[in-house]
Amino acid sequence: MPKDDWRGGLDWDVFVRDRYTCRYCGLSIKAFKNRWDLFAADHLKPRNPKSKTGGPDTVMNLVTACVGCNALKGNFDPTNGGPPPETAEEQERLVQIANGHIKAKRDKFVADCIAMQESRAVGK
Repeated sequence: MPKDDWRGGLDWDVFVRDRYTCRYCGLSIKAFKNRWDLFAADHLKPRNPKSKTGGPDTVMNLVTACVGCNALKGNFDPTNGGPPPETAEEQERLVQIANGHIKAKRDKFVADCIAMQESRAVGK
């Protein structure tokens, strides 16, 4: 597939820059035998398709994310309404903020998952 088929080359450039690894959890596309469909280029500052505002489609505003982290981040905006990142340092700072949000959600879901398994085990 030509580079341009990857959303005009944008996703390609993001995946290459991030070394095919989720910027939130460190999961590698290579660990899944190049199952690129389990990964996405996530908008740090989310897009808002209803109002056509929000984060732009730029390499600096996009990071590689596995489907799990992408789903857990959802529309969380690590900029808190501010501008999208313009430097690698701003991007990394926003990745860390988003990662804190993702980790908190993941921890909550793990606790819920354990509770579900325990309730099933006792026949509730």
